[in-house]
Amino acid sequence: MSNDAKTLSVTSHVGRDLLQSSALFKHEHLVAWEYVSNGLQYVEPGVEPVVSVSIDQSKKSIQFRDNGRGMTFADLANYFTMHGENIDAVQGRPGRGKFGTGKSAAFGIANSLKVTTVRDGKRSTVALHRTEVMKPEAAAKVPVSVIENEVPTKESNGTLIEVSEINLKSIDTDSIITELERHIAHWKGITVYVGQHKCQYIEPATSSEEEFHSKDSPFHLALGEVTLKISVAKAPLRKEQQGIAITSSGALHETTFVGQEKRPLSNYVFGSVDVPALAKDNSPISAFDMSRSGQLNPKNALVQAVMGFIGMNLEKVLQRLEAEDRKRRRNDDVKRLQKEADAIAELINQDFKNWKVQIQNVLAHSVGARDPKPAIVSDEEESDVLGGKGDVPASPTGQSGGPPDIHNNNQRPKSADPTPDNSSSSFLPDPESKVTAGNRKLDPTQKSRGGGFRVDFKAMGDQEPRARYESSERSILVNLDHPQIKAALGVGGVEDAAFRRLSYEVAFCEYAIALSVEMANDSRFLDPQDAIRSVRETINRMAGLAASLYK
Repeated sequence: MSNDAKTLSVTSHVGRDLLQSSALFKHEHLVAWEYVSNGLQYVEPGVEPVVSVSIDQSKKSIQFRDNGRGMTFADLANYFTMHGENIDAVQGRPGRGKFGTGKSAAFGIANSLKVTTVRDGKRSTVALHRTEVMKPEAAAKVPVSVIENEVPTKESNGTLIEVSEINLKSIDTDSIITELERHIAHWKGITVYVGQHKCQYIEPATSSEEEFHSKDSPFHLALGEVTLKISVAKAPLRKEQQGIAITSSGALHETTFVGQEKRPLSNYVFGSVDVPALAKDNSPISAFDMSRSGQLNPKNALVQAVMGFIGMNLEKVLQRLEAEDRKRRRNDDVKRLQKEADAIAELINQDFKNWKVQIQNVLAHSVGARDPKPAIVSDEEESDVLGGKGDVPASPTGQSGGPPDIHNNNQRPKSADPTPDNSSSSFLPDPESKVTAGNRKLDPTQKSRGGGFRVDFKAMGDQEPRARYESSERSILVNLDHPQIKAALGVGGVEDAAFRRLSYEVAFCEYAIALSVEMANDSRFLDPQDAIRSVRETINRMAGLAASLYK
């Protein structure tokens, strides 16, 4: 080949680039936060941001309307430039916008994007459809339909984003609300609506709060002046509430336990640290990427310093909590409470053992897999009945904690995220399975969850329900701070008949609901009345077992 003067340059297939970027937004809650955050961030000075999200299930569309500063037609040209330069960042106003993914987010779940924006009395409307992105010409450029170009209007500044022809079976409104409320916890003076629901972050009731300053740590040089706040909740936190939130100029980048999420009582801990240096970091190894993955890059030196600062102080808090919990359990009143908890757990597990036998016999009889004679359920088989959700010692009592309860009134349905968790896929064994206690090949990496349910008393705050069920540890927590239980305890103490009767009733009701919810999650109820009947039958059984309390 001759050495003629020729040049090479990096090029991009625009359409493919847009679709690859859109693949990062594979769930509606990720798309929603992308557009809501833009509406919150890009406002005129002195304006309090308001964003409204409207979801139309029948039309498969979502609209995002804000009172931001809007865009000129020239701004729209930059908006539709792949990985375009963020004007605010250039002008020294850092925020979460860095990679210009707004135009592609919609196509992660939908076919159509329409943008109507007003700036200084001029309205522009443009639209982009997936069919244009898929054309051969999209290799060089993707045409955006211009419907209006700076038409005079009396409308106020703001932008309307319309995402339509959504390719989801249904739009998960609850996952959108959960995601938005998780993020707006770190924003001040903003308002977000999803339909008629006003999104709010309600900070959990806390038993303690501590602040740690980087100037007192070996990480001060890397981090600058930052403050880490760590709080301890009175009650176990929902999964999305746990951990230390790492932000930069208000933008949430990761929530972490720095590898300590399995420590006892870690599910009571939450906090935050804002590190402005992250938004300005220009290291060759970037602190974060365009994927909005919710994870910082552990190879980045600044991220390593952030994690080190969090880890050393989180360790101090967890050690203190564990020491306090050990001391609490040595207290005489706590011992008396635990004695009652053990007695309650014993009755519950007596019923649970009989219930397992009954259920397995019914299943066996219905499919003809086994003889419908009384079954004996071994400890090894028990993990199948409740799905084998984790490693829990055989003791019926013990330290509480773990992921959120499965029927808290404030708990929203899970999002459509297919990422697996530690829960089991089945509450009951497959009745057609040929595996029995005699020929079962146990996984040596998993331990049996023998021993049934735990019961414990916890002071969880007067706004929490009377009891909670922690499915991952199969624990029933009775709330000592609930007004009814607190009043009963104040009459005559732990051994008073009124307190004991109420405690048993509360724990039994929680146990009954737990069984039915787990059965429902395993699709064992074809009719809602079956679940109601199951709860009623369980409560009746337990009332009979505890009849001696009323003699």
